[in-house]
Amino acid sequence: MEDNEKIENNVQIENCISGDENSFSNLNVRKILGDNVKYYRKKMGLSQEQLSEILEISPNHLSVIETGGKFVTSRLLEKMVFVFKIPPSLLFYSPLLQNPNVTSKQISQIIKEELENAQICITSKIEKLFRG
Repeated sequence: MEDNEKIENNVQIENCISGDENSFSNLNVRKILGDNVKYYRKKMGLSQEQLSEILEISPNHLSVIETGGKFVTSRLLEKMVFVFKIPPSLLFYSPLLQNPNVTSKQISQIIKEELENAQICITSKIEKLFRG
């Protein structure tokens, strides 16, 4: 990574932390947390009612958390990671945070180019087989 790219990435991270609305496509930590709570709840086969009972909160409170409407207290976060048996960081994981500059369009373009290159290579090898 070149120095300019590092600087640009650091600026994006700083903007995200400082709340700049243009950074990370309006990153919403509450929504990421909520999506992950819902994912792990379903993975455990629990309903909202069941998990809310375990966490000692109302089903409505859990619903609001899962939709990104409310954040959690540190105590509730501790309960969640205990119940889900995961490190706290997994509740804040988002594939978008891996590299915010990578888009699905870019990934699709790489796949397309690699498939085209593979097709050219395979065609060339087959032609060599027929030539002897």
